[in-house]
Amino acid sequence: MSSYKKHILFALIMVFPFFPDVYYLSLAVIGASVVDLDTSFRYRNLLIMALCGGVLAVILQFLNITPFPGILLISIAFFFFLAQHRGFIHSIPGVCLTGFCLAVFALSFQALLLTFKIDYRIAIYLTSIIMGVMILNRGLLILYVLLVSLGIFLSPETNFNFLYIYTALFVGSLSHLILDLFSGSGVKLFNPLWKHKYGKIAGLFLLTLWAIFVVIFNFFPETNLYFPLDQLLHRIS
Repeated sequence: MSSYKKHILFALIMVFPFFPDVYYLSLAVIGASVVDLDTSFRYRNLLIMALCGGVLAVILQFLNITPFPGILLISIAFFFFLAQHRGFIHSIPGVCLTGFCLAVFALSFQALLLTFKIDYRIAIYLTSIIMGVMILNRGLLILYVLLVSLGIFLSPETNFNFLYIYTALFVGSLSHLILDLFSGSGVKLFNPLWKHKYGKIAGLFLLTLWAIFVVIFNFFPETNLYFPLDQLLHRIS
């Protein structure tokens, strides 16, 4: 099995216990794939991302709407273009920042589509497809589009907010780091704060933490913070 397929499968395994929803599983796939955009053979994806951002920014400016989502895409593409492979992006601070930026884009783009009275499911579908086109390996894209197309329109209505979106992206990205920890070269988990490389022991530790959270989330729902936070965000919105 090729490397990117292993990362995708492992991301789905890690996110499924928390979000067995096609939309969030698609975000996990995005999170697992985006980590490797710091390699030269993925510059095509960065070019697509920058072009999408530029076109979106121009259209929004023409419509007298803030071009922020487009500018954010251009900024992410430029940041990855400058990044060193297995550098900052392949670290916990790196995936935290990347997940945050992608979550902001996803939520803002969905909100933008909804302001044009676009159907709720169409909005999350278009967001998933656009992010897939920008980020995913071409060998995976067709299958991704097919599964997302079927899943989003056949599954119950998705309840989304920033916290959910960010968590799915972060766990997907973290799953990529965990697999890399079991490779021979290791990962600088806290780069640039600390240049020390970690390996299998750190990978086992993170897997143990994940298993603990899975147990808490599924067997002790009264301790789960997502539900009150979700209600709070709903009241605010």
